Formats: sequence, structure tokens, C-alpha cells
Amino acid sequence: MTEIHDQTLKTLFHDNAAVICTIVQSKGSSPRKAGAMMLVSQNGKTWGSVGGGALENLCVTKAQEVYKTKKGYVQEFDLSSKLEDGNSMICGGDVTIEFAYLDTREAVFSFFGEEEKPIRVWLFGGGHVGTEVVPVLEHLGFDVYVLDDRPEFCSEQRHPKAKKCILCDYSDIEKYADIKPEDYVAIMTHGHMYDQTVLLQCVRKNPAYLGCIGSRRKVAATHQFLRDNGVSQEQIDKIKSPIGIDLLGDTPPEIAISIAAQLIRVRAEGKSTT
Repeated sequence: MTEIHDQTLKTLFHDNAAVICTIVQSKGSSPRKAGAMMLVSQNGKTWGSVGGGALENLCVTKAQEVYKTKKGYVQEFDLSSKLEDGNSMICGGDVTIEFAYLDTREAVFSFFGEEEKPIRVWLFGGGHVGTEVVPVLEHLGFDVYVLDDRPEFCSEQRHPKAKKCILCDYSDIEKYADIKPEDYVAIMTHGHMYDQTVLLQCVRKNPAYLGCIGSRRKVAATHQFLRDNGVSQEQIDKIKSPIGIDLLGDTPPEIAISIAAQLIRVRAEGKSTT
């Protein structure tokens, strides 16, 4: 993923939209050639360049108009004369610039000619919270893998929206879960000791997101457990625990929504925030 692609996703998260200015054609001695690209946020901040100077300033102004109309367009600029804002360009030539309005993740990936690959979520624990969170995450476009050591909580009947249900041994998860750095991990097993066992193994995989359920008292005990087992404080600080965004709710559906909200935010930011 390029830097401007990554920043576009972040801008989409903060502004609910993004505008990209792209030179689609250039003639003469224009400062930038076809393919040059500049992202403009709603407050006028830019990433990339379409040539600098007066042209770039005008593009920022026009991008603000696109945010208002929510409609992109293509415009040609003659760089051998004064631009419409009264400023002159001395380089000559002319450029044609597309102003693209992007208001969904799908639109961003389509614009960059890429297909968005669903993020894998390894969910340890198919109990009450897991049952609620799986369909929510699936609806949001995540591929959810449910792992549990209890057959009755790890079945397609219980989790029809899961990508796969895996009956596992929590003491050796590497046999069952191929956790990659870009994956997300959510831990909510049926016992505090199982949570710790799984967490100790997962933290060493350094996934893009790592969250673990538990009260603040249990979180403190878990952190001490991790330190006693050689996990650095830097690694511990990356763990989201208690898992989810604090919505002041404590029922399984409410906890599921708080977890989904946190994963949406991490995904939208386009980077690891673990």
C-alpha cells in the first residue's frame, strides 16, 4: 500500500470522504507528468503533489468545492497564462486534472485499481460474546475464524457467519491459527487462565490488532503474568484490554458492538494501532 493510499483511508475515516487530484494528461513543460497525484483533506492539508505553486493552490480550492458538491470532474489548465484565480504559471504547457470524490473504502480501493482483501479476525472463544460479535464483524466485511476447545461452542450451527470454526487446544494455538502481522486477534475464552494462555502466544505474533476481554482487575493480573513470562512493557502496551471501545454497556450484544467499533476504527486508520 502506497503512502498516499494509506493516507487516503485515514482521511476517509476522519472526513467521511477524500478528494484526490490526479494529472491524467500533460503537454509541454508542465512541472509534473501524467499520474502525479495529490490528496486534499477537507481542511486543505495535502499529501503528494501535482506541481506546486499556483496550480496546486488552485487545486486545493477546487477540492474544497468537490467536498461540498460531492461530485468529481475533470478540468484542463493552461499553464502558459494566468489561472482562474489570477495567479500566473511561468512553466508553460497545460495539464488535465481529475478531481475524484471518494466516500467509501470500496471507492478508494477501486480508484487505486486494487481489490480490498478482507481482514482476518482470529476470535478465540465462541461463547456468548463471540456468538454476538461474529455476525456483526462478518456484516462489516471481516473474515472471522472462531476457535474454541469446546465442540458445542465451535460449530457452524452456532456460528453460521464465521469463515471457519476450528476446534483447538488453547495451549498450542500455532497448530490451528496461522496468525499473520496483518491479522486481528480477539480473545474471549471461557476462563481467565485460558485468556492468559492464548494471549501469551498471540502477543509474540505481533498482529495488527490484539484485544483481550476482562475486567480492569483481571487486566492488571494478566499484564503481570505477561511480564513474568518475558513480554516487554512495549508489547503489553499494544494490547487492547479491556477489549472494545467503552460504551458503558456490559451485555454480550453491547460488548460485541464495542469490539466491532474498535476494529472498524483500526481498519479505517489503515495502520496498526495495537
